[in-house]
Amino acid sequence: MLSRRYIVVVLMVVALTACNRGIEPGVLRFSHFWSEPAQRAYMDTLLAGFHREHPEIPVEVTELSWSDGKTKLMVGFNSETAPDVLELGSDWVAQFSSSGVLMPLNSGEGAGVGALHAIEARFSNAPKYSLPSCMWQGHYYAVPWLLDTRVIFIHDEFLAASSDPANRSDQTDWTWQSLQSSGEAIHRTGAPGIGVNGPDQHRLYKKFLPYVWSNGGNLFDSAGHPTMNSSQNIEALRYYIDQLQNGMMETQKNLDDAFVRGKLGIWFSGSWLLPRLEKAPFHWHTVLFPGNDGHSGESFAGGEYLAINNHSAMKREAEIFLEYITRPSNELAFARQVNEYPADVRSQSDTFYLHRREGPVFTEQLQHARMTPVIPQWLDVEAIIEDEVSMALYKKETPEQAMAAMQRRTEERMKQP
Repeated sequence: MLSRRYIVVVLMVVALTACNRGIEPGVLRFSHFWSEPAQRAYMDTLLAGFHREHPEIPVEVTELSWSDGKTKLMVGFNSETAPDVLELGSDWVAQFSSSGVLMPLNSGEGAGVGALHAIEARFSNAPKYSLPSCMWQGHYYAVPWLLDTRVIFIHDEFLAASSDPANRSDQTDWTWQSLQSSGEAIHRTGAPGIGVNGPDQHRLYKKFLPYVWSNGGNLFDSAGHPTMNSSQNIEALRYYIDQLQNGMMETQKNLDDAFVRGKLGIWFSGSWLLPRLEKAPFHWHTVLFPGNDGHSGESFAGGEYLAINNHSAMKREAEIFLEYITRPSNELAFARQVNEYPADVRSQSDTFYLHRREGPVFTEQLQHARMTPVIPQWLDVEAIIEDEVSMALYKKETPEQAMAAMQRRTEERMKQP
């Protein structure tokens, strides 16, 4: 039987080791990406509520940026200084969970049984498409927290000024054909008809994939094998490129700015544009992303997930914190403030979303959306996709050549660890 003196010595050694790494014992560390001033204020309010409820658990916050936050988290895990609770993008979770650095959330292994049980309930109330992203080998490793999607924005006055009487701002049966004809008609007025996202790291693939899905295509089959060069995917890329005939190619930021300034007719973007368009000096509206050839329109869904460090010395406290921050009422309050959707489907029909302008369109699009394939190599595959789509946009490869190269390069990457 271990003596009390021995246990005390061990605890002192653990504490000193943590201090040597710059970690203060007994303080829960939380990293997130909401660093803009207004977002930080909302987060501070959320954390203040946790402090009132659990004054015995001090929380240290680290703000990350999307440009280098993932790298900093990976360095933290390698140096054993990673936070206890961390926010991850939906397309990152597989890479982290497959590395064994995240704590399973549905295995019953946690110390805080009550909190862990409440966390597990979150999975049954999240959209089905959001669950594969947080799973690995039968276990959940992250909790869906916030979601968002993208829809088609239409400049009504450009559409009305076009010469084609078939183009109406009130039409609801949009298809790839009507989208193309509307872009052509607007282009004839002298304005760019449609925005085409060009080379743009971590953004181009989000614009391209909905065309693949909405044409009945997929990048991988059910067994995880690449299917990049299918006829559906080639057709999707050809259509994406053909939009350039009646539009303009730019980065997402520049195309967002162009639409807000009334310089672009049709643009595929997200709810972050809504506040900027509140005082727009022109009429506009949104429509669901259209499908093609009998297939339903499927948009891209991005998500923010929360996870626990598998090597945290404060797993019980981390579970309590995770339960608090993903509690439906807290999740909804924060999501409303930062203009995203809560992952809990019951909260997505909150009056805030249904009553805000274009809210019902975004709410419905969330029911017809997908996330990236769940593979540990996804970020490398993402780069391959964006590279080959860019090659086709610049006419350096045909759609057939680009998708064949995408297939070959992805197969080669999938063979590597």
